[in-house]
Amino acid sequence: EILRDVPFDPFLPYIFMGEEIILSARMWTSGYDIFSPTFSVLGHHWAMLSKKYNKPKFWESLHRAFTFGIHDPLEGMVMHRVKYQLGYPESAPDMVKPKSVFTAVDQYSMGKVRPLEEYFKIVGVDVKTKVITYTAWCETGVPPPGFERYNHLYEK
Repeated sequence: EILRDVPFDPFLPYIFMGEEIILSARMWTSGYDIFSPTFSVLGHHWAMLSKKYNKPKFWESLHRAFTFGIHDPLEGMVMHRVKYQLGYPESAPDMVKPKSVFTAVDQYSMGKVRPLEEYFKIVGVDVKTKVITYTAWCETGVPPPGFERYNHLYEK
């Protein structure tokens, strides 16, 4: 159901940086509640210096499929699309080339149930100043002041 309501954006190929924030923002603005456990429920090894855990990373598959060095330019374009959807000023359409980065962007952008600005207040991110404004939501699982109406979602 969630993928019908908030389909994955096919114009974000090989995304690595930004997939969590764009998906959570789109899901939350579409009416889905997001929870932040106060303890780790799963994890993964992402160590580049450890021989034990230094396994191939997904972006390295781009080097095998295409040419070495393709990941960074591709990710740069993809990040402009993500940042535009999230309202970062430096990724406004008049600031970004190629314009094809914005192909069908409205089909895969924010929902209409809740405003994006409210999402940023709850998660504590200011995209204009690049400042983290609130972290207790991740640390305690409690919404920030002003959002007590969501407290019932966090009751045990």
